[in-house]
Amino acid sequence: MSTAGPSAPLELRGASLSSGNHVRLRATDLSFQPGTITSIIGPNGSGKSTLLGLMSGDVLPTDGLVLMNGSEASSMGTTLLARHRSLLAQESTVAFPFLVREVVAWGRLAWRRTPAAAQDAGIIDAAIESQGLETLRDRRVTELSGGERTRVHLARVIAQRTALLLLDEADADLDLVGRSHLDETVAALALEGRTVVLVSHDINRVARLSHRMIVMRAGGVHADGSPREVLTAGVLGAAFGTTVDVGDDAGHPVVRLPATTRRGPMPG
Repeated sequence: MSTAGPSAPLELRGASLSSGNHVRLRATDLSFQPGTITSIIGPNGSGKSTLLGLMSGDVLPTDGLVLMNGSEASSMGTTLLARHRSLLAQESTVAFPFLVREVVAWGRLAWRRTPAAAQDAGIIDAAIESQGLETLRDRRVTELSGGERTRVHLARVIAQRTALLLLDEADADLDLVGRSHLDETVAALALEGRTVVLVSHDINRVARLSHRMIVMRAGGVHADGSPREVLTAGVLGAAFGTTVDVGDDAGHPVVRLPATTRRGPMPG
């Protein structure tokens, strides 16, 4: 995909990250457009979460730039970053017994003392309703299941009302119904013109959802394009270091492991 101009909601220009002699992410050029859903896939340790950390502005690149609407993320304070992007990280633990509605309301903190704060109550209620949490709004988050807590934090980032949403394995604790609802939420946000970037291991599911997929390998972008362009046996085989089969289901690529690479049945 071509690199957009400085008005892109999110852009990486030669962004890289190193820790001592260890290169965690090689120099990367990426641009993301409004109204699009991009999925980042790849094996564990390939750099997916490192890339998302740079995109969020929480991690500064060793070299290169991360731009949000043309401004360097490194020059933004915490509040300004929170007005540009919302992040649902893998670890969103709340150790204290806050109520669901209180946690969702955290999404509005960046907008305190601005004209947008006048809409806080309605925005919070709408975010809670969007995740089906109405009956849980006065429950303590420490009493909820993992999937319910994920929905609470998704409602929080929705309430933040940013143009850019970053989701790092937000589907990990969700069951089949929860993942379907997450996909509906993400699709609706993109239709509103939001830019959504997500990390997931559920390749076949996110392939149906995404306009674009990025395959990571060994700290760099291995492939970047539409699901049909990147989900090939050659691309995935090289990235994951194994043989894969790629079929078709109603025009959507479907990735499978050959029977010879699967584990046998567990002893009963």
